[in-house]
Amino acid sequence: MSNAPSPSSNEDLATRVFNSKSFGVAWVVFLAVVVTSLWWVRDAALVWLVYGQDAYFHRGVRLLPGKPIRFSTGELAPRWADMVTGFGFFAVIVFGLSLLLIVGLRLYERVRGRHFSERRPIDS
Repeated sequence: MSNAPSPSSNEDLATRVFNSKSFGVAWVVFLAVVVTSLWWVRDAALVWLVYGQDAYFHRGVRLLPGKPIRFSTGELAPRWADMVTGFGFFAVIVFGLSLLLIVGLRLYERVRGRHFSERRPIDS
């Protein structure tokens, strides 16, 4: 058996984790659940952008379910505002959580040591 380090030992923990196909699938499912469960925040941001915070908190303006997107006042939501809040919310959640995970994994690797996950065979 060779003592040469494996090619993946030069990569940091975050890279090794994100290169795993099973983790990639689990991460996409996790992000989908987070984005869909927090979509009400995007709806509130759309009302705030078009009508202001007063309309959301005091006048009770909300988005109605279904397509096309309508406010509870009966007006259609402006397409540009709908796209900006939708793409913006998605980008902030996905990139924010991914960046947080990468920073957390790198911090964990720094605290635990560079190659803590490598297993060396036990000499018998």
